[in-house]
Amino acid sequence: MTERIYYNKLVWDNVPDIIRAKGKDCEVRVLTDEEFEIELLKKVEEEASALPETMSRQELIDELADIVTVLEYIKARRTITELEIADALERHVHKRGRFEKKLFLVWSSDSEYVTNEKAKTVIRLTIPDEKPAPREEASVVPSAEA
Repeated sequence: MTERIYYNKLVWDNVPDIIRAKGKDCEVRVLTDEEFEIELLKKVEEEASALPETMSRQELIDELADIVTVLEYIKARRTITELEIADALERHVHKRGRFEKKLFLVWSSDSEYVTNEKAKTVIRLTIPDEKPAPREEASVVPSAEA
């Protein structure tokens, strides 16, 4: 019986050879240009999600190199220049700043603030502005059995 694990994702060029060198089988297909661009964008998230799991400096460097490689492919496919990236960085810093203050946003009442994060990390609560009126305490009547 052969076990098959379905990944359905973009992989590095040598991955099929690595699998076959272990005596295992795999199926790959070549993506269309449109599919390739979509999968590259997904790959950024996949590679970035590995960052918190790195245990050593070298693992961190390796994961960052993976991300840079994917970003370089995206830039090349979309013909994005270094000048365009530099301009965007300048606009970004001017509008939102950097991370020098190490600020951590716990909550905000600004419903117009937009985040790029997945919805699972954002919890939206509606809290009434006014406190409810205090409840009257029920009077306790001693029972006849007491």
